[in-house]
Amino acid sequence: MAAHLSIVLVEDNDDLRELTADALRDEGHRVVALSCAEELEDQARGAAADVFLIDLNLPGEDGFSLSRRIRQVHPLVGIVIISARSDLQDKVVGYDSGADWYLPKPVPFAELSAALKSFARRRQAQQVDTVMPSGGLRLQQRELHGPVASVRLTPAEENLLTALARAPSGRLENWQLLELFGLDSADVSKTSLEVRITRLRKKLSQVGAQGLCLESIRGIGYQLNVPVQVMV
Repeated sequence: MAAHLSIVLVEDNDDLRELTADALRDEGHRVVALSCAEELEDQARGAAADVFLIDLNLPGEDGFSLSRRIRQVHPLVGIVIISARSDLQDKVVGYDSGADWYLPKPVPFAELSAALKSFARRRQAQQVDTVMPSGGLRLQQRELHGPVASVRLTPAEENLLTALARAPSGRLENWQLLELFGLDSADVSKTSLEVRITRLRKKLSQVGAQGLCLESIRGIGYQLNVPVQVMV
């Protein structure tokens, strides 16, 4: 059975956005449809996305900039650029900005669907199976499963844990975490981030994660020191 993905679609053409979102939902995917990059923080901040579908010619921040920003915060997320701009140079810039695929418009839905299935297969291949490794945890549909218990995460907690689990060495810098939640670098925002980290630590402890499972790296950020399988 094909895996269902959490998808954020950023497309300023109202008709195309709704048609694409409806077609993706018909295939079982969870879709947040946005008209511009600026809506990302307001409407999709709590969503742990697997794939971003991004148009280039957006009002405000363009697709290249948005792709670059997403890739910095989410190193392993899927990014598909969809654009009427089909010149080679645009494609090169798109891939350099972090895209996994660059699909020129008009994109047959069958081709887009095939690209998403390819991403889902690759993601599943990276996951051993649903059995947790020794000392590890599993995150599936906002349920965090550990060796002694399971707890329900909030959307923001799921997003935070997913980002840490997918980051190289489980480490994210403070600026990446602040951007993940749409916060600035003011002291009040850092305090808000620390509160979120503390709440997540408590739930990690409840499911049986031991020791410094979520460690503060002084002056840098935070590191997740327990393996977490994030299931699609």
